[in-house]
Amino acid sequence: MKTKTIIILLLTFYSVTISAQSSNRITEAVPSMTVMDIDDFLAPTNGLQRTASPSTANSLNVQNVKSLIYNTQPSIYYFSGVEKVYGEKPKNLFTDLNSLSNLNNAISLKNNIEIITIKLENANQLNSSINLELFSSFKNLKYIYIVSSFDTNAQAIANMIVGINEQYSVFYNVEKGDTN
Repeated sequence: MKTKTIIILLLTFYSVTISAQSSNRITEAVPSMTVMDIDDFLAPTNGLQRTASPSTANSLNVQNVKSLIYNTQPSIYYFSGVEKVYGEKPKNLFTDLNSLSNLNNAISLKNNIEIITIKLENANQLNSSINLELFSSFKNLKYIYIVSSFDTNAQAIANMIVGINEQYSVFYNVEKGDTN
């Protein structure tokens, strides 16, 4: 009787241990890229900016992003398989989610691209993914800027990102057009 009780207790303890270990594996978070609202990154007094960088370098980084987004730059527009280049040594690449898979083969002037702006046009696109490996041939790429025409948030955008690459900063913005 004593032996049976010990065996039952050991089996119970063993099954509880296995169950606890397997549930830990299921709940472990998969690391993802940090995604920021562009306004949070650009706001000079906001504490959400990267604190790991020295403040001078971070200030230069913010100024560079502002310049790339808001100032006229040599750019490439790639939509529906058509590449249009404006200016020499383009720094900006504008595209949409549907065109991403062809970027490596279609874009000829990759060397100076610092920012890729990706347009999201409907909420169903949040179920798609953006694999960071697609950008590996863009040697100077630093920023991935996702512009959404519908309400979304940083977590929804982060869920789209496949892979982690510390070389890239990922920002998003919601820009709803005129609804008239």
